[in-house]
Amino acid sequence: MNETTPPPANATTDYPDIDPAVRRRSRIKLVSIFAIFAVPLILASIYLHLVRSSGGQLGDTSRGQLIQPAVPLTEFSFSDAEPVVDLDTVRGLWTLLYMPTGECADTCKLNLYHMRQVRLALNHRMDRVQRIVLPETPAQLSDDLLAEHVGLLVASGSAAEQAALRDQVRAAESDMESLQDAIYLIDPFGNVMLRFPPDLAPKSMLKDIKHLLKVSRIG
Repeated sequence: MNETTPPPANATTDYPDIDPAVRRRSRIKLVSIFAIFAVPLILASIYLHLVRSSGGQLGDTSRGQLIQPAVPLTEFSFSDAEPVVDLDTVRGLWTLLYMPTGECADTCKLNLYHMRQVRLALNHRMDRVQRIVLPETPAQLSDDLLAEHVGLLVASGSAAEQAALRDQVRAAESDMESLQDAIYLIDPFGNVMLRFPPDLAPKSMLKDIKHLLKVSRIG
């Protein structure tokens, strides 16, 4: 019967030394991999800190106000809208939503105008953005006014259908200061995420939306 003879007790196993250059390249590679994952998280943390410390506004205080966290819309539908306006309508595109109250006077008309002009100013990105207005009554927006805003979706329906969407938007901003005649931005996932005050300069609204479209591949 053959038996394997064990190595002597004082035997040592020699391992070849690792090339310092190879070791250095490995360390650089590990650091690079760490940076790829860690840096975006660090930047995101800094961004959130700045947003929170600025009360929902980052940088110029005339810019749009973040709704944080963004609030997802639930099912809604408008029976009288042509074309149909429902939750599926806002999914897949960035949506500017305006909910005028009372008579559509100067501020209302100006908001509709700003929504149209901001979208046009996006040039080749304009097809990623749509506009929806939620009137209180069918008579609130005249035919002549609507004729000036080709492509504007009008969410017309019953009082219950209108309340279903209005209440969701109001709930999304419940922790913020009350604001009349704001324009809201809904992301392509159906989340209410930004509101623009009525006195906001259109170029500031445009700057916010341009930035979002640039950094986002959705919508």
